[in-house]
Amino acid sequence: MQNFEQNYLQSEYFCVYFIYMFFERKFFMKKPFKALALLLSLIILSASVSVSCFAASNESYIPSIIVPGIFQSEVKYYENGEVALNSEGEEYQKPFFINPTKEVVADALTTALVPISRLLISQKDKDEMAANAVADVLARTLMEKQKCDENGKFINDIRATKYYDSVKDLSDYDREYIFNQLPLQDYCNVAGEENLYVFSYASLGNMIDTAKELYDFISFVKKDSGSDKVNLVPISQGGSVANALLQLYADNNRSLSEDVHRIVYIVPALDGSLLLGDIFEYGLLDDDEELYKKMFPALMGEDYTAYLVNIIIRIFPNADLNNILDKAVEKLVGDYMRFSTLLWGLVPSGNYPGCREIYLSDEISTEIRRQADWYYGAQLNSDKNILNAVNDGVEIFDVVDYNEYLYEICDSWNKVNADGIIQLDSTSMGAFSLGVDVQLPAEYTTPAEFNNCSDPAHHDHSDPNNIVDPCTGLLPETTFYFFNQNHEKTASNDIIMKLAAALLTDDSFKTVYSRPNEFPQFNNGRNAKGFMKDLNEFEKLDVSALSPELKAEYDRVIEESHAALNNTVLAPDDFEQAKANFYSVRERVNCALEGKEPSDSGDTSLSFDFTAVLTKLLKVASDILYRLFKGLGFSEMK
Repeated sequence: MQNFEQNYLQSEYFCVYFIYMFFERKFFMKKPFKALALLLSLIILSASVSVSCFAASNESYIPSIIVPGIFQSEVKYYENGEVALNSEGEEYQKPFFINPTKEVVADALTTALVPISRLLISQKDKDEMAANAVADVLARTLMEKQKCDENGKFINDIRATKYYDSVKDLSDYDREYIFNQLPLQDYCNVAGEENLYVFSYASLGNMIDTAKELYDFISFVKKDSGSDKVNLVPISQGGSVANALLQLYADNNRSLSEDVHRIVYIVPALDGSLLLGDIFEYGLLDDDEELYKKMFPALMGEDYTAYLVNIIIRIFPNADLNNILDKAVEKLVGDYMRFSTLLWGLVPSGNYPGCREIYLSDEISTEIRRQADWYYGAQLNSDKNILNAVNDGVEIFDVVDYNEYLYEICDSWNKVNADGIIQLDSTSMGAFSLGVDVQLPAEYTTPAEFNNCSDPAHHDHSDPNNIVDPCTGLLPETTFYFFNQNHEKTASNDIIMKLAAALLTDDSFKTVYSRPNEFPQFNNGRNAKGFMKDLNEFEKLDVSALSPELKAEYDRVIEESHAALNNTVLAPDDFEQAKANFYSVRERVNCALEGKEPSDSGDTSLSFDFTAVLTKLLKVASDILYRLFKGLGFSEMK
C-alpha cells in the first residue's frame, strides 16, 4: 500500500470483563460495524432495518455479493454434527462461544483467586503469578473454542452459515439475520432481493481458504443468477479478504474482469488496522491518563460501569496492573490469535515484519508463517492488483470515513487520521492527512510523484475541511469521503447506504463528478438509524383523536423529517435539528394519545434518570482520583 506520509467487575477477573467488553462493544460491529476490539477493529455495518425489499422495476441488474466485516456473518459452534449447546441447554454466546457466566466465574476463581489475593494483600505480584493467571483465564474464555491449529484451521467444528441462494429465496430467519446486520434496503428497493447475495465466513479462521471460497462463490452466483458478471461489496475486514481474492486471480493468471463488473469498497481494511498491528507488536498503550480515564469509557460506553471500573482497578499497583494487561495480550496473541490467518490479514504491512519476528519465527509456526507471508505479499500488491483490475475494465469505488481518532488503546491512537477502527491510509488506499482536525498547510500542493488524479489541471478534489488530500489516494476519481464519520456507525449513515445502492445499480455513475449535487466526493457523517425506524413507526399511528392543531404538527413534522432524510447534502446541524423537532412533536403526540402531560410541561417526576446521575457522580469521582493521584493504585497513594 503506497503511503505518502512517513509515517462482573470482581478484581480476580476484571481483565476478562475488559477484553470481553471490547470485543463485544467495539470490534466487530455486532451492531453496526463492530469491529477489532482489543484487536481489530474491525467493523462493520449493522442497523435495524426492514427485511422486506422489492424490486422497483423489471430492469435487469448485475447481482451484488456482500463480503461482510468482522463478526457480521452468522457463525456457529458444532459438536457431533449438531449446533453445540452449553451446560444450560442454550447455544454458546457469540461471537466467542463463551461458557455460561457461572462457569467463567468458577474458572476465574479456581485459576486466579489465590494469586490475585496474594497480590491484593502484599501489593506485589511475585513471579507474575497473578498476571499469568488472569491472562490464562482471559485467553481461554475468549478464544479456546475458536482456536486454530498449526495449519490455520479451526480445531473445533466452527462453521459460518452459507447462503447458496439469493436473499430473496432464503428462509425468513436467514433474511432477518442478514438485514439486521446489513442495512441494504435501498439496494433491494431498486435491484430486488433476487440480485443480492451474501458471502459469509468465520472471521477468526483461515484467509486462504476464505479467499478460495469467495473465488468459487463468484462462479456460483454467476450460474445461479444467469449473469456474466457480479458486483462485489467488501466491508471492513471484507477488504482484506478482497486483497486475497485479487491475489488469487493474479496467481491463476486470470483477469478479475472476467467475473467482476464493479467493486464498491466500504471502509475497507486494505492495509489492516493499526489497532491490531500496534497491539500485536507493542501491546496496549502504556499511558496512565488513557488507562485510568479514557480506555474503559471508550470500550464500554459512557455509563457508570466504565467509571466504576476506572476506580476499581486502582486496587492494583500501577505496574502490576499494566503487567496484567500486557500478559493478557501476550497470551491471547501468542497462544491463540497468531494461528488465525484472517487476523494476520488485519495487521498493517508496516507492522507485519516486527509481528512476524515476535510470533511466527518458531518451528511450530512454519505453515502459519507461509500463509501469512503469502497474504503479506497480497497486501503489498494491493495497489497493483487494483490498478490491473481497473485497467482491465473493472470499475472500482471506495467509501471512506475520516477525522476520527483510533480508539485509545494503542500507541498510534492519536498519530493518524482514522475512523475509530481503521486508519485513513488503509481505507483510502493512501490518501494523505496530517491527523484529526489538522488542516493541510496553506502552501500545500499534492507532490507530483504522488498525484493520482487523471486530470490535475481541471479536476478539483479539494476537501472542504482541508484535512485530506485525496489525490495521493490510489483512486481519487472514484473515492468518496465522509467527515466525522465513525467506522462502527457507517451503517447508520443513510447517505452512505444510498450511495452504495446507486453505485451498484446505476452504470452511468462513473466518478465523483457524476452526481455531485446528490453525492459529492466529500460529505458529512450522520446517524439516521433510529430516526428512520422511529419515523416509520410514527407514521403508522392512529391519530384520528388528535386536535386539529396537533394533527397539523404531526403532518408537518413527518413531511419535514422525510425531507431531511432525502436530502443527502443537508448540513449536520440542520439534520440534527430536524431530528430534535421530530422527537419533540412525537413526544407531544404520544402524550396526547395516552392522556399524559409532556415532560416539558413542568412535571419533572418522570425525567429523573438515576443511572445518568450515578454516571455523573462516578465520573466526577474517577476524574478527581486521576487529578490527585494520576496512575497510582490505592496502596501507592500518599
